[in-house]
Order: sequence, then structure tokens, then C-alpha cells
Amino acid sequence: MAQALRQALCRTRGVLSLVNQAWTPPHAAVQLESRALTSLLSFRGFRQQPWASQGAVPGPSSQQADGTSAPLPASPLPPWTPTRELQKRKFLPKRMQHLLTTLEDERQAALAGELQRPDFGPGDMIELRLSVPENKRRVTVFKGLCIAKRNRSVRTTFTLRNLFGASGGVERTFPLYSPHIVEMKVLSSRKVRRAKLYYMRDRTAKEYRS
Repeated sequence: MAQALRQALCRTRGVLSLVNQAWTPPHAAVQLESRALTSLLSFRGFRQQPWASQGAVPGPSSQQADGTSAPLPASPLPPWTPTRELQKRKFLPKRMQHLLTTLEDERQAALAGELQRPDFGPGDMIELRLSVPENKRRVTVFKGLCIAKRNRSVRTTFTLRNLFGASGGVERTFPLYSPHIVEMKVLSSRKVRRAKLYYMRDRTAKEYRS
């Protein structure tokens, strides 16, 4: 009984290996195309249209009776990189982290080209024109000294500080790619030695003038 089971398992393995070789295209026929992940994926999951209709890889050619080669039906190009092509991302956590990083970089590039934010850093005096959703989308102006900037791809934020008379110091933190920022101007620039100017909280109002 045990010998019959072993023979059946061997035959099954042989059949599966033959089927795998028949369905797996040769390595030369696999052509990897660099496409943006945001064109294939969305933050709400896969899009409605199947990925098979977005691209295809031509299969190997077959020999006809007259001697000419006719290409076989094209195989669809998957929107992901095959596992055998991955060098350092064969484990699932690293692969998912790479996917999220790629999506964030592509989103940041798209937002940077659309919103056109100026280059600035700590020590610059910045003027913002903000659209307030709670006040019928009216535009308000806020000026302040940039005391901190945290670069986090699409989650990049910066902190502005200003003094308003008897009210004292006011600090506000804004996302760099926020849709509520209508306009952003750099009024003046200063050379500073630190990346975080938290010591400005103890300075006088004269230090905040532009």
C-alpha cells in the first residue's frame, strides 16, 4: 500500500512539473516594463478595469507550414514585479514597505508639479494664504518664521511662529501639500546653523521682523 502511494505521488509530481514548464514562458520572453504604480493601483485598491487589458507581453513564435513564424497570443503583463526578479525584497514586509515608499514618491512628484511649492527652509519668513473651510472658504493670511521643517515625503510639514502683540507667540504647523494652502511666498531668507530653531521661542519680537 505504501509503495503504491509513493508511486502515485511520483507520477503526480512529474505531471505537475510538465504542466509548469508548459505554462511558464521562457526568461527571454518576459519583458519587464517600468510603469508607475499609481497608474495601476489606487489608494482604494485595484481599479475596476482588469490589469490584463493594460499591457501584454508577446509570447514565443510558432513555426507555420510555409516556414514563416507566427507569434502566439500575447500573455498579459502583470502590474507587479515577478518574485524571481526581486533582489532584496523577497520577504513580504520589505516588499510592502517598498510598495508604500514607491506610491508615496510618485504621489509627491505629482503634487510637487501641481502645487508648485517654493523652496524654503528654517530661518525663512513665509507668508501663507489659506482657505478656511469653516468660514465659507474665505482666504486668510498668516505670516511667520519657519522654525522647523520635517521632510516626510507626502507627509512633509513645517512650523511657523510669529508674535502678535499682547497675545504672545503663535505657532502653527501646516502640511506642505495641503489643498487649503492657496498661495505660499518666501518674504526673506536667513542663514541658520540649526535645522530646528526652537530657541526662537525665547527671543523678542524684533527677531521675527522681515
